[in-house]
Amino acid sequence: MMKQAKDHSRSRLPRSAEEKKLVPMRLLCPEHSELERLAARDSRSMSAMARLIFLEGLKSFNDKFDEQNNV
Repeated sequence: MMKQAKDHSRSRLPRSAEEKKLVPMRLLCPEHSELERLAARDSRSMSAMARLIFLEGLKSFNDKFDEQNNV
């Protein structure tokens, strides 16, 4: 008889990130609705979508900061 594989849910965060504290983020109602819409569109959880948006924004923010300091 074959045994079923156990469902081990995997975090989308790097392993080391699970050990650190989480950062809650306050959103206004329209921002929350937009995040919910984007997450549903991409079949992601709201937290996964928020992290993705944060990472993209962080890259843009750092690029802009570097550009200003190199002038």
